[in-house]
Amino acid sequence: MSTKEKVVALLDRMTEEQLQGLLMLFHGLTQSPDIPEEAPDDWDKAMIADSQVDNDESAALDDFVKELGFDPDDLRI
Repeated sequence: MSTKEKVVALLDRMTEEQLQGLLMLFHGLTQSPDIPEEAPDDWDKAMIADSQVDNDESAALDDFVKELGFDPDDLRI
């Protein structure tokens, strides 16, 4: 049985309420929120400066994700 056939069979067994929930879930996954990019304010700049004083090292997020055993590309939306 192909993947498509399995999905169709699964959908055929679902109730109307389950289908509505599934539709809402997929709608949420396909809608990317529009979060505006903002310049850092004074508080942000102070936090960044403070973090640089307290920490001698930093790492790129992708490197950190790899250290945890994940592939960064698998986690991107």
